Amino acid sequence: MEMTELSLKDRLDAEERELMQQIETYEACTMAVLSMTSEQRMTIHKLVVEEIVSNLHRIALDLHTELLYVRLEKALCQSPKR
Repeated sequence: MEMTELSLKDRLDAEERELMQQIETYEACTMAVLSMTSEQRMTIHKLVVEEIVSNLHRIALDLHTELLYVRLEKALCQSPKR
């Protein structure tokens, strides 16, 4: 494997780890909002909570898509050259 391929693989590995950590963080925040909502004793605005959870979910989905493309790029750079 050439040096540029090694550094590309290292870069993609790091990007994959970063995206996975970001996804886990968004999912933890979503669960925290849901938990906080169920434990809330005061009246909260349902539509605002729905908007917050929807936005967190949308961002996590975008990150999942980005992760998919990073994994595809990794697979393509690791496949035998033809």
